[in-house]
Amino acid sequence: MLHFETLPGLRLYILPLLLPLLILSACQDDPDPAGIDIIPQGDLIHALRFDSLHDSSDVRSDVYSHSVIPHASPTLGIGSAEGFEASTLIRWVYVPNNLAGGGRILSAFIRLHTQSYGIGDRAQALTIDAREINGFWSSFTFTADSLRTLDVSAIPSGSGSATLGDVDSMDIALDTALVRKWLDLVGQGRNSEIRGVLLQARSEGLLRAFNSAESAEPPTLFVVVEEQGSVDTLRGENLEDTWVVTGSTLTVAERLSIHPALAQRARLFFDVSSIPPACIINYASLQLHIDRTLSTKNFRGVDSLIVFENLDSLENSLYPTGIITRVDSNDPSVLIAEGLVLTRAVQQWVNMQGNSGLVLTAMLENSDLDRLVIYGADAPVALRPRLVVTYTSKP
Repeated sequence: MLHFETLPGLRLYILPLLLPLLILSACQDDPDPAGIDIIPQGDLIHALRFDSLHDSSDVRSDVYSHSVIPHASPTLGIGSAEGFEASTLIRWVYVPNNLAGGGRILSAFIRLHTQSYGIGDRAQALTIDAREINGFWSSFTFTADSLRTLDVSAIPSGSGSATLGDVDSMDIALDTALVRKWLDLVGQGRNSEIRGVLLQARSEGLLRAFNSAESAEPPTLFVVVEEQGSVDTLRGENLEDTWVVTGSTLTVAERLSIHPALAQRARLFFDVSSIPPACIINYASLQLHIDRTLSTKNFRGVDSLIVFENLDSLENSLYPTGIITRVDSNDPSVLIAEGLVLTRAVQQWVNMQGNSGLVLTAMLENSDLDRLVIYGADAPVALRPRLVVTYTSKP
């Protein structure tokens, strides 16, 4: 591919050939987005600029709740701290049953491996109870709302306690009668009836992250059995797990709180009607200001968002491709989104093919508890979300 920036001599010959094509395209009623970004911004002739900060554009913003399904999350959260409560569901669909001769189960336990993320007093011990799940659940559909109606035994079927480091593990002992029930179901070919256990912390003050089935060290079920004087250790197979978190979302004037685990997203709307319909959008960028005093970095602490075009303001159905923001190298409190996806979205709005704005989501929406707070449309002018568009209009 030829790059105009690196071949200035060649640019002098090619550029005059391209400009008439762009001008002809700009006169169409419905410009073809294929022309987006075809010319470097510095080379645009007769280019105009739209700036939501200065062009009296109507800018609106709000937050809304989205039903996050943490399926395939690399993280499992368990515990209660700072207003959050995380619970994990886990089951093994198959456990090899070698007790046909009437052997007995000596012990059974679940081993969890920590991740380095957490909230609260990490010097205190974390005690986890395991309660048998009696009703159907699936990691593909389970949400925080599902937890309220989940059929779970009131009496724990096991527990474990440990003071955990960054890279550590803990064992949760299980009632052997419960594990015997699972083995019997496997022996009868009724594997799908194994519902597993719900893991919850017994006290408040600490919430820790553990590896999930998607990680290198997934949760493991160990069953130590004895048959005819021989001791063997069985391991659960076909693991399914998920986790959910509940808590209060942050609501602060002039701010938008994007909080993945609590299913909170933000919406932005820019009125671009002052841009003539018959034009080509060459470049668009979005600037967002972070309020770091309200943002938190309990887990991975990623200073990025994903920006999607919102295709339906009622359903909040998103364009399948988004843009990952970057931190401005000159101002670390500013996030910038730019690229073909955003430029395409503005082109659609200008073409009057529907403008439902943008949706901002967290980078790791199914696995993090971090909160990223940005200034909204009601903030002081210099801190508001800002859309800047360069476009080529009719000659």
